[in-house]
Amino acid sequence: YDDLRRKIERTGTDNFPTVAGRKLYGELTMLITVNFDGRILGTEVVTGGSGDKQLDRRAQAIVLQASPFGAFSQAMRRTADQLVVVSRFQFTKDQVLETTLAAQ
Repeated sequence: YDDLRRKIERTGTDNFPTVAGRKLYGELTMLITVNFDGRILGTEVVTGGSGDKQLDRRAQAIVLQASPFGAFSQAMRRTADQLVVVSRFQFTKDQVLETTLAAQ
């Protein structure tokens, strides 16, 4: 989880979302489905998103851009072929993406 979080944060900070030169700030929650081989199978912004559809779409694009992630370990494969990760995204005024991740 920490590697996934760091990779998404780095990609989001390096590619901070903008529209017409205007920085997009806000918070949203997203479900990220990761396959055993590290590929993203899907992303879904939940509970109304950030209130800014452009920011929500850009956050999904950041996750896809950051992928693929590392393959599951053998121990992980014994329990799951896919993981759904609940992710809280915060695009801050410092132009940094901060995330909090938890598995479902």
